[in-house]
Amino acid sequence: MSAAFQRRTYAPGEIIFRDGDPGDSLFVVEKGRVHIWKGDGSHETPLGVIDEGGVFGEMAIFDKQPRMANASAAVESVIMRMPATVLREGLWGADPLLRQLVQILINNVRTMARRIDDLEGRCKPPA
Repeated sequence: MSAAFQRRTYAPGEIIFRDGDPGDSLFVVEKGRVHIWKGDGSHETPLGVIDEGGVFGEMAIFDKQPRMANASAAVESVIMRMPATVLREGLWGADPLLRQLVQILINNVRTMARRIDDLEGRCKPPA
């Protein structure tokens, strides 16, 4: 499976993917650190930090939905990218109940993220 990974080095601050991009791959931090965040360049809401050995971008693999956040390198980082098709092939052999459970969990996370976005939108002062 390691042959399916594509390795790339990102400079500090470089965008790995943006909110709304197609969810066509999964990422592993081989070296460095990645910030996951919402917003644009002028207003960023941090959601998490992925350290070495961590995985991100996994939800879009399962439900084929667009990215729901941004990811950028916090420091110089080596990131391994696995195309979604490779992982999905492996998932087809998984127990159907397990696949359904994963889908339910992902749907719950996406629903909660939309609710948080709605609340943040209501709390922002008018421009």
